[in-house]
Order: sequence, then C-alpha cells, then structure tokens
Amino acid sequence: MQSNIKIGRITGVLLFTIVALGIPAMNLRNLFSSMAWTPSLLEHIFENTFQIRISIFLDLVVSGLWLSLAIWLFPVIKQFRKGFAYWFLGIWTLHFAVVLFGLISELSLLSLADVFANSSGTSEEMLIGLGTLNLEEYFWSHYLAVLLFSTAMLSLYFIFYQTKLIPRFLSVWGMIAISIVFVACQLALFNIKVNFTFFGQNGVHLLVLIGWLLAKGFNTSPITLRNS
Repeated sequence: MQSNIKIGRITGVLLFTIVALGIPAMNLRNLFSSMAWTPSLLEHIFENTFQIRISIFLDLVVSGLWLSLAIWLFPVIKQFRKGFAYWFLGIWTLHFAVVLFGLISELSLLSLADVFANSSGTSEEMLIGLGTLNLEEYFWSHYLAVLLFSTAMLSLYFIFYQTKLIPRFLSVWGMIAISIVFVACQLALFNIKVNFTFFGQNGVHLLVLIGWLLAKGFNTSPITLRNS
C-alpha cells in the first residue's frame, strides 16, 4: 500500500530530526564524570551556561520526538501486536519521564554554578558536593533512559523482523547493534568503563535505517501476524 511507504518515510524524517538535534545536544554539554568533586565542575557549568541551556532544550525536544515517534508508530504496530503496541508506548512514556528527571538535575547544576560564582558566603565544598550529587543523578538517569531506549528499540526491530516492514538484514543488524548498547549500559551501571564504539556502532545502523526509510518507506506487503 502507498500509505505504508508514506508512513515509513515520515518515520525516517522523525528519526533524522532526532539524530540531527541529538548530536549537538550531546556535544554542547561536555560534562564528564572526572569533573566530580572538583571546582572545575561548577566553573565549567558557569562558563558554559548558555550552551548547556541549549543542550537541555534540545534534549527535551529529542525525548519528545522519541515519544512522538512511538505515538506515530502505535497504530502501525497495533495492526500486528495489539498488546505489544501499548507496552511499546508505555516504555517510551517512561523514557520521557526519566529524561525529564535528568534534565531537572542538570538545571539544578546551573543554579548551583551561579551561586558558586557569585556568592562568597557559601561553603565552596558544600556547593561542589551538591553539584557532584546532581551530576551523578544526571548520569544515572541518562543510563536508565538508554536502557529503556535500547529495550524499546530491540522490541521494535523484532516486530520489523517478523513483519518485514523493512528488510530483515536491517532488522537483524538493528537487534545486534542495540543489544550491544544494552550490554554497554549494563557494564556502565557496574562502573566498568566501555569504549564509545559500543554506542557509536548503533549510530551507524540508525543512519543506514534512516536512509532506507527516506528512500523506500515501509514494505507495501508486510507479513500479517496474529494480533495479540
């Protein structure tokens, strides 16, 4: 059906927008765990307040777009797996809530940095300690959001594989790529350092998937599954 091609291409446009906004959101922030318990944390945040505010705004937009994508795909998935469609939407709703919590922690960092730079009567050590706790809250919420993201995307690729809405090699590649992200996040939760390649390889797949969707859309003759 022609509508399948259109739905797939709009999905590709949404994914492209997410990637286009997500990259500067990550690069503008430049927050690292090595800054914890040091004055450089609040100094960096104060000196880069404008960029960090932009990154917070972009993160909010990106997480909203992921939720919008889930809503957009809801009726498509519901045709094949009704129960899964609701579960899928619920995961993305929870993801949005976790991202919001992390952004609130980051906004608190901006307030602490302002106090750190402009108030001489407040204990520097206390502000650095509070800043570090907020930084840790942001990082842990980020890892949880990525775990939710990888769980939702793994499930989506599995549905794609079953229905052949996209070529199966893209679905299999996606399941492998996002599984690596999930494992990398699990390692990070146990304070095991992982190379960026573990996460970056998923970006390569996502770009290829976006290209395919923009060019071809969804398959016009997907495999019909028993709805449940």
